[in-house]
Amino acid sequence: MTKPIIKATLTRLAASICMLVLVACGGATAPESPLEVQSQGQTPDASATSSVQPENSITQTIDGQVVDRPYLIRYPADLAKDRYPVVFFFHGAGGNGEGWLNANPNVAALIDAGEFIGVFPDGYQQRWNSGGETGADDVEFVSLIVNDLASSSLVNTDKLYGVGTSNGAGMVNKLAKETSFFKGIAPIISQQTTAIGSLVPPQSVSVFQVNGSADDLVPLGGGLGVASNIFMSAQGSAENWASNFNCIMTPASRSKTWGDKAVEEYTFSGCLNNKKVRYLIVDGAGHTTSFGDDINLYGLIWTFFKSTDRESALDIKLLSLGDSYTIGQSVCASCSFPEQLKDNLLYEYSDRDTMALEVIAQTGWTTTNLKAAIADENPSSDFDLVTLLIGVNNQYQSKPFDLYETEFIELVDSAISFVGDDPAKLIVVSIPDYAFTPFGQNYNQEEISGELELYNDFAEQYCADNGLSYVYITDITQQGIASPELVASDRLHPSALAYSKFVERILPVALEKLQ
Repeated sequence: MTKPIIKATLTRLAASICMLVLVACGGATAPESPLEVQSQGQTPDASATSSVQPENSITQTIDGQVVDRPYLIRYPADLAKDRYPVVFFFHGAGGNGEGWLNANPNVAALIDAGEFIGVFPDGYQQRWNSGGETGADDVEFVSLIVNDLASSSLVNTDKLYGVGTSNGAGMVNKLAKETSFFKGIAPIISQQTTAIGSLVPPQSVSVFQVNGSADDLVPLGGGLGVASNIFMSAQGSAENWASNFNCIMTPASRSKTWGDKAVEEYTFSGCLNNKKVRYLIVDGAGHTTSFGDDINLYGLIWTFFKSTDRESALDIKLLSLGDSYTIGQSVCASCSFPEQLKDNLLYEYSDRDTMALEVIAQTGWTTTNLKAAIADENPSSDFDLVTLLIGVNNQYQSKPFDLYETEFIELVDSAISFVGDDPAKLIVVSIPDYAFTPFGQNYNQEEISGELELYNDFAEQYCADNGLSYVYITDITQQGIASPELVASDRLHPSALAYSKFVERILPVALEKLQ
């Protein structure tokens, strides 16, 4: 069976990332050969630029010449809020703001959804002067843009953020060390140079840094890189930020996958003003931001910015309804998918936030059993998020399929009532396929898979028809024979590793709902 990874009705996370391959970074001199910006993937249609104002410019004197420097502003499609945060996006060497925006439709989607106003400035001579690349005073340039923005009643100048790729990453590092403009920065495929690293920032910021392990222009381990720059190591750059902000200097870490690449993620917490410093190393990636079509990098960055720049703490309540797949039969107490989801959500949120989980599930439960248990326990209606995964025992116990059709809908209605009757806070998870386990090998595998597909297709279609989020994880379990590490020691249920792969798909949807 081939199905999309995430079948969610919220479309902001559904668009494929189209990244720039930016092959130049900050340095003392320009590289010897000309560098071009290469876009990967689609170009947005004409409607994608309908909310862009292209005529903005700043006048500066550079090398004795008066220069008009343009910058684009993209506003949300529907200006429904009084004020918006602002995110600056700094292109890489050889590019410009308009090209960067056109090559990144996921950013345009975030803006159009009302998340923030986007600003896309042009570097002088297609470079940012983070270390002597041009004669432009780009700190002044950004300062003048900020001053212009302050005159707009739509702009919340207390919530400015900076994202940069390659040479643009050098620029956001420099701005965060020399100014108080930004509450958070995301330097992508470039860490700090030693010169910038020696500076002391005027305030704490949250940092989201991404590096490729095989980057031959900005070496992961630091040293001489593109344009004769001397870079700190990726780890050293993150530690530099963390030490400046009095963070706990032992980072939390976790492993994840982006597309076909393994990613190691490290987060320093306990920082001043509730900030966090996070750096990620993408194994095998070079000097590129193309990490896979399913990775909404800028959505992850925006979630990170929001979670580390809130004024008040959150008390989040999660509810998970189901059967043995929900309690995590035969794995450790913290290894089930609801427990891993809770831990991953807490990891994404502020140090001050709390995350509580309630589970109503038991091995062997059918939809009928789950309905009865819910009636007995009578959960409250103030949960922030609920997951529902049920049906395998209906199939295993040969219950009539029309019973599942009826009771699944009733369970969905109950689940929605526990999140304040808000259907947007429900996530339905597909049923794993136990045909691909040593236990399932003793039965008619084709029959098991076919019947479970019928159950999953019904649930998916019901969710689609009723505007509900559906996350498909069945294909992960269908790798159980080829990859036995995905099966628990009982030779039937998913392993902790398999559940972690479930969470990789559920987490982006959950984050979207909780924001």
